[in-house]
Amino acid sequence: MKEWVITLRSFLQEAWAEFHRIQWPSRKEVQAATLVVISLVTIIALYLFLVDWALSWLLQAILRK
Repeated sequence: MKEWVITLRSFLQEAWAEFHRIQWPSRKEVQAATLVVISLVTIIALYLFLVDWALSWLLQAILRK
């Protein structure tokens, strides 16, 4: 039982040390990355909307005949 406690304590100490080595992005970097993600999601959503609309229109045109 004591070995398990020592192992757990060692793991937690190492995890805490790693946490302090993290290099957090600046506010400007986070804003730039967020803008890129929002832009790409918008572009992909518009593309999928147009493809869906075109295929729907084509299928309706085929079924009307």
